[in-house]
Amino acid sequence: MKLLVLGASGQCGIWVVRFAVERGYDVTALVRPSTIYEPPTGVRVVRGAVLDPRMMAQVAHGQDAIVSCLGPQRVRPANPFSPLKSPPHFCEQSARVIVDAAHTAGIRRVGAISAAGVGDSEPLLPAIMRWLLRHSTVGVMYADLAAMEQVFESSGLEWCAVRPVTLVNAAPSTRAREVPRFKMTSTIGRADVARYMLDMLGDTPPSRSRVPFIGWK
Repeated sequence: MKLLVLGASGQCGIWVVRFAVERGYDVTALVRPSTIYEPPTGVRVVRGAVLDPRMMAQVAHGQDAIVSCLGPQRVRPANPFSPLKSPPHFCEQSARVIVDAAHTAGIRRVGAISAAGVGDSEPLLPAIMRWLLRHSTVGVMYADLAAMEQVFESSGLEWCAVRPVTLVNAAPSTRAREVPRFKMTSTIGRADVARYMLDMLGDTPPSRSRVPFIGWK
């Protein structure tokens, strides 16, 4: 598979690239010009902006699938009340550019990372998380991710957007699976999210849902 990875230098993106290389994929990583990034051997690195339609069309040419590890970011990531660092509606806008590039390049498979609690999965959140959606920038970020999912839903592509619970750094495992709800103690490793995403883009995906709600049981 020829795979284009967006957000390859991020905490999930580095694992997507690593696992894709281990599976023998031909990987292209699109990263920003100013980003310091040391890819695994054999990975083609292209410098550019995902919101540049011309750049995306060029880098998508000849690919079989696109994985987006992009997401909204706060100035202070651990503070749910911190203002956003990423542009407004970043995920929705990037999804539109990705879809257009995929159609132009004849790509059918697209995957992205969303979040547990986005869209129709909000009722699965604990009460404190639902409160944060109404009173902090978490709600703004989740609304952007929901809009992203809607763009993919209307694209006509074979798409998925995994919805992980709280992300943590941990060694790769095989524990990732769909879970029934989001508890305050729910976690999943970024490496496992990356592997699950690649599995979703394969011929035998682990879930029938386009938006699997995943974590560790």
